[in-house]
Amino acid sequence: METKKVSKKALRSLLKDSLQQSIGHLELPKPNKKVKRLIDRTTKKMAIEFSHLLKKEFKRSNPSAKRVKTQETSQVA
Repeated sequence: METKKVSKKALRSLLKDSLQQSIGHLELPKPNKKVKRLIDRTTKKMAIEFSHLLKKEFKRSNPSAKRVKTQETSQVA
């Protein structure tokens, strides 16, 4: 991903929309209030986990880029 920060709210809305869309394609009755609340809770938990994964991934890729920059500056000096 190009962006450094991804908000949990944005992740949650993406996950919620995709879950609702995938459930809508199934031959199930229309979801009631309990099902909607369950989707909200699970998407919130999933968004938190995905944000942690994205942070870890960014931290892994970021130090290697910093090392290359410091090596370039030390060669110039």
